Amino acid sequence: MTSHESVWRRVMFTALTGLLVVAAASDAAAQRFGRPGTPSAGACFYRDANFEGDYFCVRAGDAIESLPSGLNDQISSIRTFGRNVEVTVFQNRNFGGRSARFGDVRNLRNDGWNDRLSSLQVDGGGRDFGRRDRDREFGGFGNNPERIVRRAYEDVLGREPDESGMRFYRSKIIDEGWSEQQVRESLRNSRENRERSTMTRERASEIVRRAYLSVLRREPDPAGAEGYIARIMRDRWTEADVERELRQSAEFRQARPR
Repeated sequence: MTSHESVWRRVMFTALTGLLVVAAASDAAAQRFGRPGTPSAGACFYRDANFEGDYFCVRAGDAIESLPSGLNDQISSIRTFGRNVEVTVFQNRNFGGRSARFGDVRNLRNDGWNDRLSSLQVDGGGRDFGRRDRDREFGGFGNNPERIVRRAYEDVLGREPDESGMRFYRSKIIDEGWSEQQVRESLRNSRENRERSTMTRERASEIVRRAYLSVLRREPDPAGAEGYIARIMRDRWTEADVERELRQSAEFRQARPR
């Protein structure tokens, strides 16, 4: 092979690779709800829980930096197809904000992610986006700092970590070498956990009032407040739980700017 032929082959290979990348990005971005065929390796994202209703699918190795307006914050369940396929979801566009990794999820509400996805990545089929490399750095995905913090919050406080809590404990794990036991012990000694252990009706009522003011910008009505007070007293709901439910209400959806 002459030197000219070698250069020409490299140029053509580079150009073809670029076209494939662009095509994949365009395909990932041009999604809409419907009833398409499912991929051999990838994931489908459903409007309703239990893999029901309209859906769209993304092939393994593709990503969507910004879900279109018709899909943004509209996903309630996820089903994966193929071997070792996992989905990383992000609360904000451009892979920003809170994130989580899932396989099959019948109801994202149970994980605090119902109607909260704005960008996503689908790993599998021999491709990923570097997140697994970071997981291996900490001895596997189960020991990833974000997973440690999320497990501790769910077990001790019964809720997902807020962004400030995630930043604080993630820094403790990475920068100061905290173990999962230290994170859990810190959460057990927190004011929130002490209040959960000594909850009174008056305190529950104040939690509901703060949640209403924060989410709906109004005082709670008696009927609505009573239901949430009961959940706090009986099921040990936190203020974050109440706020999450209020954000799923018709009142909040109607008031939210489109």
